[in-house]
Amino acid sequence: MHAKGDALVIAHRGVTGVDMVENTVKAFERAVALDADFIETDVRRTADGQLICFHDGKLDGTAVKKRSYKRLQNYARSIGWELPLLEEVLLLCKGNLKLDIEIKTKGLEEQVVDVVEATGMSRDVLITSFHDAVLKKIKRLDREIQTGLLLGRRLLQQRFRLHAYIQDFYPESRLKNIGADAVCPHYHLLRFGFVKRMHRLNLPVYVWTVNEKWRMEQVLHKGANGLITDDIVEAMEVVKGKANE
Repeated sequence: MHAKGDALVIAHRGVTGVDMVENTVKAFERAVALDADFIETDVRRTADGQLICFHDGKLDGTAVKKRSYKRLQNYARSIGWELPLLEEVLLLCKGNLKLDIEIKTKGLEEQVVDVVEATGMSRDVLITSFHDAVLKKIKRLDREIQTGLLLGRRLLQQRFRLHAYIQDFYPESRLKNIGADAVCPHYHLLRFGFVKRMHRLNLPVYVWTVNEKWRMEQVLHKGANGLITDDIVEAMEVVKGKANE
């Protein structure tokens, strides 16, 4: 079992707050300044083929994939923030910390790998997705790039689906099939020995999205290897405190 103080702190969409918009260069720069281990960001593609760091499928009521990068950037600037390209964020992270790239939709794999390789970040990224096929393709394109399977999205939906829950709670065959290097479950999945099962597969467990101090403590106690969190300052204190026990 790893020491709890070895857990990674992963800045969910950078470091945000009342004065900071998520998934922006400023939010990422703050994560670097606070000495996080990873930044987590989301990737989508614009109508003109640019890879941007943005979570939602729509901006200003229109699908991101139907608008050019210039038009999206102009709108973002009109409300006070900058919309970064994936390449910019990779270069910001290079030499500072690692980047967790969540691919939101299928079909971006080749372009994402090309940008990661071009920036010399192949060994310093973790590409994650809820889509098994995305991660399987990433491995075919570049075995050096590490991948992590995201689990538990359906837990946040109102309609409970037992089959989907079982697939996420017992993902062993899925993980083996796609050759994943890590598993990224929602904290509600951490029960009945989930973390121990993943560790028997020699896979680190990075848990999302853990924001409350008591939950951070609980997740670390269960053996998680990393916290994906919106509260970097709290997480750093919790992990550091654990390291000193």
